[in-house]
Amino acid sequence: MDKSAQISQLSLKYGFMLAAVSIALSLTMHFINPVLVYTNVMVSIGIFILFITLLVVSGINIRKEIGGFWTFGEAFKAFLVISLILAITATIYNFVLMKLIDPDLPAKAAAAIEDAQRAMMEKFGLGNDEIDEAMAKAGNMQEKLEPSFKNTFTSFGVSIASYGVISLILAAILKKKPPVTFNTFPTEG
Repeated sequence: MDKSAQISQLSLKYGFMLAAVSIALSLTMHFINPVLVYTNVMVSIGIFILFITLLVVSGINIRKEIGGFWTFGEAFKAFLVISLILAITATIYNFVLMKLIDPDLPAKAAAAIEDAQRAMMEKFGLGNDEIDEAMAKAGNMQEKLEPSFKNTFTSFGVSIASYGVISLILAAILKKKPPVTFNTFPTEG
């Protein structure tokens, strides 16, 4: 098998493994507290760090399995395939979660987000009129969370763009060229 096909095959393998981890983690978080991911910044940051770590480990494992060396382009291709699988899986999962598993989640999450925003603005000393004005400018949070075609498409686009940037960064960090060796000994002809 050539190197490009091997990278594609390994990227698919790790992409589906990370997608399974993502769904399992999301379901676990949902059963613990359905709105925790929407209202707790530290949980969101923790999940982000976990997935960056898993992407790095996946990249290092792929690089080892193909011989220990790959170009920026090969690394970027691997991360992009993994990212595409993660984005598609997350989009489908969120749609199913909010339409079939927990159709009340957009309303519950919107209420929790608005309560958290209101509490934060009160901490900053804003008055009720200012808070109401800011909340009105933010728009209807429930509409933004509903799994409509527009919201699903937008979410997928943002995911692809975000993962694309992460893929570029990780490919630049994890590329590894084989060492240059000079053969100074004459060869017999």
